[in-house]
Amino acid sequence: MTGQVHTNPLGSLNSYISACQNSYSKCIDVVEHQHSITGIEATMRLHHLKFDGNGLPMIEALAETLYRHIIDYCLDVKNRSTPLTPQEAAKLTKEARKLFIHPTTTTKNPDTTGEAGEMLLYFLLESVLGVPQIVAKMELKTNPNDELKGSDGIHMCWNEKDKLVDLFFGEAKLYQDVGSAITSALKSIDTFHDNGMRQHEFSMVTKHFKYSDGNVKKAVTELFELGAPADNIRINHACLIGYDWKEYGSLPKVASAALTEEFRKRYLADSKNLHEHLQKRFNKFAKTHLRFEVFFIPFPTVQEFRDAFNKALNYEVPPKNSLPRVA
Repeated sequence: MTGQVHTNPLGSLNSYISACQNSYSKCIDVVEHQHSITGIEATMRLHHLKFDGNGLPMIEALAETLYRHIIDYCLDVKNRSTPLTPQEAAKLTKEARKLFIHPTTTTKNPDTTGEAGEMLLYFLLESVLGVPQIVAKMELKTNPNDELKGSDGIHMCWNEKDKLVDLFFGEAKLYQDVGSAITSALKSIDTFHDNGMRQHEFSMVTKHFKYSDGNVKKAVTELFELGAPADNIRINHACLIGYDWKEYGSLPKVASAALTEEFRKRYLADSKNLHEHLQKRFNKFAKTHLRFEVFFIPFPTVQEFRDAFNKALNYEVPPKNSLPRVA
């Protein structure tokens, strides 16, 4: 690759964002903090669900938002028109829904799949960092009942400041315990680099590039022409750490604005604990050349989020003349 990589076509990678920023801002917010990770380049991001007017965290709204993005998340754009007609949208939504596991659950046997977290991470990468998904891995599953192999997502963008391409591999963990979620995420990333999966996913970038622009695909392919990243591509990992947070159960019964203020105050206070968990585990992580973006999101329970996502995904079209679906 020549020194011209900072010009088009690689510069146009950033235009491939499909996630709706307005939808993100309706149900998710961020808390700013002053903590920094040492020994490795990692950014800690504190996100949280917004509260509705009745003081409930907007889990269902988030699940519905993700559902509305399943075509973009699951299917590449090479074989569909833009914009979609209503008939095409209905057909592709049906195709995308079939790619999810749809587990049969009971109170004693809840859903423990990772698909809700994986899709949420896609949404955060596109909405928050502006890094588009470049491989629709869901479409490549040979068995809809299997979970994704390798990383939980492949995203890529052009970094204008550093004049190179940033490649992001996703890792989403939804656990009851935040420390266990962090440990599991870093263990998976360690394995990803040690077992050859990284090289496999490099080839996926070139073979299954999501978009139809031949010039961009050619430029991306050249980044891996030696079977490994060129000198102008940087590897990053984006981690979603979703966890149960008991503070939801002790929030005061006050007006929505006051509730949000109190929640954010407690969340910021707990950021010291989150930082200590993350720093402790990075202190033992050997691959310090890698870069990380770590998204924390607390839930009343992660199971509620999984259940809400499955409910949105499994929604059936109502009979004619019935009330329309609402968010």
